[in-house]
Amino acid sequence: DDATATARKRRYVNVTGFPFPLTPVLRRKTTMETIVPGRVWALEQEQGIGFGLGVTTNVRMTVVRMRDGALWVHDPIAPTEECVELLAKIGGEVKYCCLSTTQYEHKIFAPAFTRAFPKCELWIAPGQFSFPLPLPNAFLGLFPKGTLGDSRNPPPWSDEIESELLYLPPLFWHNYTYCECAFYHKDTSSLLVTDAAVYVGENAPGIIPEDDLESLGSDDCFTIRLLKLGNYRGGRNIASPQIPASQREARVSNGWMRMALFSLFIAPDAKNILNPERSFRGMAGKFVVSPIVFNVVFQFYREEVAAWAEKVSRWNAERVIASHFPVPESASSADFLRAFDF
Repeated sequence: DDATATARKRRYVNVTGFPFPLTPVLRRKTTMETIVPGRVWALEQEQGIGFGLGVTTNVRMTVVRMRDGALWVHDPIAPTEECVELLAKIGGEVKYCCLSTTQYEHKIFAPAFTRAFPKCELWIAPGQFSFPLPLPNAFLGLFPKGTLGDSRNPPPWSDEIESELLYLPPLFWHNYTYCECAFYHKDTSSLLVTDAAVYVGENAPGIIPEDDLESLGSDDCFTIRLLKLGNYRGGRNIASPQIPASQREARVSNGWMRMALFSLFIAPDAKNILNPERSFRGMAGKFVVSPIVFNVVFQFYREEVAAWAEKVSRWNAERVIASHFPVPESASSADFLRAFDF
């Protein structure tokens, strides 16, 4: 039947993830949104860190149609049968694929994606798999055509898509390298980034199930009950909204605010999770640097990160597409740059 066929098309087994297992483990739904008609599309899947704690978000693959009709892919997602069919609907050869970061939740899909499209050229950011072991790219299934930022071997799309590399010195006893490459598609004035900054929208990305949002918005859900039971940061004695089940829309909204804070902070204060409105409003409607990214990486290299963001802002983009959270209806390079006021 249709349900069985859909489940089969979404099958993708993933039991890896460091330091948390990346979910969903067995099936991944894929949705597609047109960003610029005929030129730019966003394909999204849900991605969380497991354990049923509500720490989940969307992961986005952006697809650009080149002038010759071929497709250029930014940050590949799981190449399920459903995902491959959606790419086929766009039409055109999947010619290039860019793994633009060293972040694990993106590079985990690149080997499978290039196997699904064997004629596709893979271009990767330098510094891959520096943590937890400095293994060679080939050992983990990456066989790149070239490395982003290598002036000796520039990518063949440079006249259509410009790039700016943020390659920071290694951290944690030289065991972890943060690298991210920003891209600018000239024909559509589109800026593409991965994790450096994300847009915190009023509403959750459509790929996140509304039932999950409603559950997290209730104080009866597993996460909130566990937080109070364990008295996480004094959570047992903090009053919270206690939104009744009859107010589904309010629960969904409260759930998204909590989910956004979990995703951005990983371990936020109990008072902010139980009563997320104030913290969420401080970030909503704009691009922000995730506090977890800032605390783990950016705070140590403020000047380098600020210089990169300033260079990226010179492109004067009319839209900014990050690999997580919503895509705003309109945003400029200046909007992106303001996220780096730290």
